[in-house]
Amino acid sequence: MQTEQAFRIRILDGKKQIFDPVRKMFVAMTPEEMVRQAYLKYLIQQLFVPSIAISVEKKVLYNTMSKRYDIVVVKPDGTILLAVECKAETVQISEATLMQMAMYNHELQAKYLVLFNGKTQIILQKVTNSYIPINELPIYKKMIE
Repeated sequence: MQTEQAFRIRILDGKKQIFDPVRKMFVAMTPEEMVRQAYLKYLIQQLFVPSIAISVEKKVLYNTMSKRYDIVVVKPDGTILLAVECKAETVQISEATLMQMAMYNHELQAKYLVLFNGKTQIILQKVTNSYIPINELPIYKKMIE
């Protein structure tokens, strides 16, 4: 995964911040945020996902619990296409992270699921009523077909 443009970083009150092009604001530069921003750049620059189709760190209700997803991409009609769960590079992708993603997706019903920690990426595609692993995401135009 390569990105073409550098990240916009600033220091405010002694703390590093990174510019989020989707939320159009600077946010705290945590290890997880760096992974999230790298994936956003990948979606926008490599897969040609329009920024308007992306939402970042939104809440979703699961039963009575309020949970937050990292990145969701929607189709032009507003239905959920892709859900991405980002973890810091130091966090191993495990069964627990897969379960977290499955729990979020129960409500979202995304066509594609991605778990990404900056090093490892697991991509699943919905086929009928189950998910199968795939090697890479297609470009946005192909995903929405």
